[in-house]
Amino acid sequence: MDSKYIIGDKIEGVVARQLEESGVKRVVVGVSGGADSVALLTAMHSLSAEMTILAVHCNFHLRGEESDRDMHFVERLCRRLGVGLRVVHFDVAAATAERRISTEMACRELRYEKFREIKAEIGADRIAVAHNRNDNVETFLLNLMRGAGIRGLRAMKEDNGEIIRPLLGISRDEILQYLEERRRECDERDEEGEMLYVTDSTNLESEYRRNFLRNKVLPLLEEVWPEAQKSITTSIRNLQQEERILEGIEERYIDSDDTTLSLVKARECEDIEWVIRRFIARYGGNVTQSKEIAKSVTALPYQSGKQWRVSGGRLLLERDTLEYLPDRREESIEIESRVFEMSDTLWSRIITSSLEMLWTELSPKEITFRRHREGDRIEPMGMQGSCLVSRIMKDNKLSQREKEDVIVAKAKATGAIIWVENLKRGKLYPANRKSSTVYMYKRKAKPDELGQDK
Repeated sequence: MDSKYIIGDKIEGVVARQLEESGVKRVVVGVSGGADSVALLTAMHSLSAEMTILAVHCNFHLRGEESDRDMHFVERLCRRLGVGLRVVHFDVAAATAERRISTEMACRELRYEKFREIKAEIGADRIAVAHNRNDNVETFLLNLMRGAGIRGLRAMKEDNGEIIRPLLGISRDEILQYLEERRRECDERDEEGEMLYVTDSTNLESEYRRNFLRNKVLPLLEEVWPEAQKSITTSIRNLQQEERILEGIEERYIDSDDTTLSLVKARECEDIEWVIRRFIARYGGNVTQSKEIAKSVTALPYQSGKQWRVSGGRLLLERDTLEYLPDRREESIEIESRVFEMSDTLWSRIITSSLEMLWTELSPKEITFRRHREGDRIEPMGMQGSCLVSRIMKDNKLSQREKEDVIVAKAKATGAIIWVENLKRGKLYPANRKSSTVYMYKRKAKPDELGQDK
């Protein structure tokens, strides 16, 4: 290739090297239609003989016709490159209301949830996104303004084992130059003329903090320090080295694969707030939350039961633990059901069976299974009157995680709760010795519980 395309050689070489080092053979690529994602897809397409690529475009329908314009542009781009494309539509207003988070946070959560879902569906090695060096500098400054520690200030990683960012060391100017080079090299035009990529009009506004840094602060810094972004990038690399040392210390107090922090172990550290901050950062927790949690942990009397909202879930403070509880929006309840003819042998089995099973005369069309709700009551077998399901769980000393996992069975005809999984059977609609046909219900075991791969 002619030397005038040296930026193209550089970018495609960087992308090829990172993908090779990470062993990526099948990849999901987020493509918005902006310059960065178009450059990433173009560079990866040059390597397409060595890997399988699926582009994913998210249409949040927040900018009217402009959102559809972006979608149609990406569709044309993928057709021209011969790359597979999945377009996903979202109702952001519904997500913000349900999750009680900002529009910006909702878009981020929805986007990455979908990326992860598609990654699992096609068995991809990584999710590739188009963050560049400028984005990383902006992330550093945003986190600096939030009072972040080293984990926040080291900004984004090129590869965290799930998400890969091949352009993270490439500047935005180099990306624009690369796209212009490729246009000249191929002498191609998009259907809309000179347009090489689309521009999100909200990126030109400075109301958002990131845009304010991009449009106002960084240009001012570069007037005095022309190499400001390179210098900050060097600082980020230094902080990433420091972070690797701290990760080794962190392992003394936080189990790497556990969603629960033992406060007994955390108290062994001379700075418990540091341990809490490191733990909650895994789930999008911030410095303010770490201070609040540390204050609650050290308060007298101990303030258990408090919760803090983080990305995709909550942090719950229990007696001796701080636990991350993921939202259950996407998790369905799978129930195994079987029908039997009554016999002496079966009756002996029924009367000795554990509470993980429900035996009843009700058929599947007459019964509903769901997670328990506030105010649910059951008339337990062998007891007078009814009692709250929440009281039963409290009496059994269930943790919040265990409480939220409990399911109940409800008779459709009367609305009566007739079973609380593993805790109580109700006196209504039970299987009895005179029943001719009975049904057995239990929750299906998850793959890992069966000793199988997920």
